[in-house]
Amino acid sequence: MQHDVLETVLFRAIDEAADQAISEAAWAAQAAIEQQPGYVDRHFARRADGQWIDVVRWSSLQAAERAAQNLPDLPAVAHFFRLIDPLSIAMHHSPAPAPRALWSDQPPVRDACLTLVLDDLRDVRAFYEHHFNARAVFDHAGYVLLQLGGPQAPQLALMVPEPGRLKPRFGGAGVILNLRVDHVDALHARLSRAALPMGLPLEDHPWGDRGFSTFDPSGLELYCYTPRATEAPFLGALRRPWALD
Repeated sequence: MQHDVLETVLFRAIDEAADQAISEAAWAAQAAIEQQPGYVDRHFARRADGQWIDVVRWSSLQAAERAAQNLPDLPAVAHFFRLIDPLSIAMHHSPAPAPRALWSDQPPVRDACLTLVLDDLRDVRAFYEHHFNARAVFDHAGYVLLQLGGPQAPQLALMVPEPGRLKPRFGGAGVILNLRVDHVDALHARLSRAALPMGLPLEDHPWGDRGFSTFDPSGLELYCYTPRATEAPFLGALRRPWALD
């Protein structure tokens, strides 16, 4: 069975000016890192003693090693690396075993993205940019890939119908997009002030969240929520799919 590998790199900046710039440089390199085969996710942090930690999850040690060969030649990554004191670098690769109770040996799905097919992308794009701080990570006349709120955040794709292909336009019915947020009350207050149409009211739900719903200009319902403790009668619905018992 294939195991993911965690690549942990500890380092310090070359000087104080570099230390101030290194976080922005690290995230500027994110797009290049994400495009490497076998990339899964990444976490970046600074310790209280000034040491930086960069943790990248790869699908295999081979993927990590290939990326280590390819990344230094990419401009954004090279700029990031120039801010690092090379003598301070300590790198470790650690296997991240999957649960023995995996359902199968098939490679896991790493991500999922909803695509809305629309005649005009402008209003829907503007909605997510304004209300959910979305930014385009791929921007073409017929296809836009939005990231909702920051690096590694969930993505939503918008596309116009392709000529010659039978692909129905999204009509706004039968689909709900769930968006987990840190502070659902603050989001609800902000969207209410913006006079967005509301579906479900903001409430605590016994199945394990506090949430509400609103709609984007295409008619897609957005269920926005923050997790909370599950209560009866839904406790019996909770499952432990990775447990061996």
